[in-house]
Amino acid sequence: MVTGFYSEKEKVEICVDIAKKLKFYENNQGITVNLFNESYTFIPKLKKIFADYIKDTKDYIGKLEFEEIGKVIEYNFPVSKKRKALFVIKIK
Repeated sequence: MVTGFYSEKEKVEICVDIAKKLKFYENNQGITVNLFNESYTFIPKLKKIFADYIKDTKDYIGKLEFEEIGKVIEYNFPVSKKRKALFVIKIK
């Protein structure tokens, strides 16, 4: 049965997909860099957001500072399937 809301399993898949993209992030020079690394200040916060989002029934929308490179991460993790998850690294 298909519902209009993401299941817990689907939310896990969304979070794992983002984590994989961060782990194998290709920079402007074509070099693969692991951004899903605990040494970056936003990662513990992101992991907490992932854990809360997976178990909760509300949207998670916000910004994280990527202090090490002076950028901002904007995220939007919806509960409704009417919208897709968004995770974007932007210049400040």
